[in-house]
Amino acid sequence: MIKTFPYLEVTGNNHDLGLAIGEMFRGKIQEVISDRKHYIRKYQERLSQTESFVKETKKAFPNLIREIEGMAEGADVPFLDLFFHNTPEVYDRTSEWDREQAQLEDHCTIAVSFTERGPLIGHNEDWDIESLDELYVLKATVNGTTYLGLNYATFMVGCSATLTSNGLVQCINELHQETHIGVGKYFISRAVLDCKTLEEAAACIQHTHRSSGYNHVLVQDKEIMDIETAGMDIDIEKQTSRPYAHTNHFISDRMKVFEKDEATHHKNSYDRLTRANELVRNDMTVADMMALLSDTKNSMYPICREDATIGAVILEPLQKRIHICYGPPNRGTFVPYTL
Repeated sequence: MIKTFPYLEVTGNNHDLGLAIGEMFRGKIQEVISDRKHYIRKYQERLSQTESFVKETKKAFPNLIREIEGMAEGADVPFLDLFFHNTPEVYDRTSEWDREQAQLEDHCTIAVSFTERGPLIGHNEDWDIESLDELYVLKATVNGTTYLGLNYATFMVGCSATLTSNGLVQCINELHQETHIGVGKYFISRAVLDCKTLEEAAACIQHTHRSSGYNHVLVQDKEIMDIETAGMDIDIEKQTSRPYAHTNHFISDRMKVFEKDEATHHKNSYDRLTRANELVRNDMTVADMMALLSDTKNSMYPICREDATIGAVILEPLQKRIHICYGPPNRGTFVPYTL
């Protein structure tokens, strides 16, 4: 029997989307909030620090405040606790990992190929294996835009790999950096899904008062925008019809100065990027991309990791189709979904 992630389909406004997610995953959200209250030291103090981030987010994206309010309502948890969970800039548990764990937990590999059938994008979702039961597939139509992608039950939509009805693909990679008060990265990646063009997405990221940032690999038609962010700094690399790959470290020479804890993190990321660049090329088939995402040639730091790759996504925007694999792609099955 083929294992698949839970599936949710929603049509409505931002509050409706949040409410549906909260209701479907109420038990998991409540469990996560309860656990955080036990393992985060000085939880109430951290919670009070979150108010400043709420204020910044409300100014920039009031619609997304309504969305997470709906999610909290559906899950029957306090809004501020859920907002805090969605703002790792206040508390990031990865900062407490030791060197070995940090190298193993560094996560996500993205590869882009251009073919006669349009762009083909592959994304491995790497994270704590315990988070496997948080992943789900969402198809949502909000304010005229439809999103289809892999998401986490307790987080804002858009922090993994998503295709929109505007033909825009967003895949996310973590980057290690310092943080400050502003709009959290989960909310910015969610806001990008409402953008119609690459230029609009870049402006959304660039002009928001960010508290930290992701690497956003954005693809539309024959164009790639790779956007590396760190606080209020940003670097945008544009490419046309060229194969591309990214993992979990800054590639831009200008942005490398923002790399945090490089000595404890990035051997894993460097090796995965090296191997991805060896494999990625134009005119790849879906089967070729499956093979790239399943690659284990590097035994220490493979692209596909049995203990960390909890899902994989292949996106075909012109076909309005994505393929999603439950767990490591080297032993799972990719299931197609249509936008």
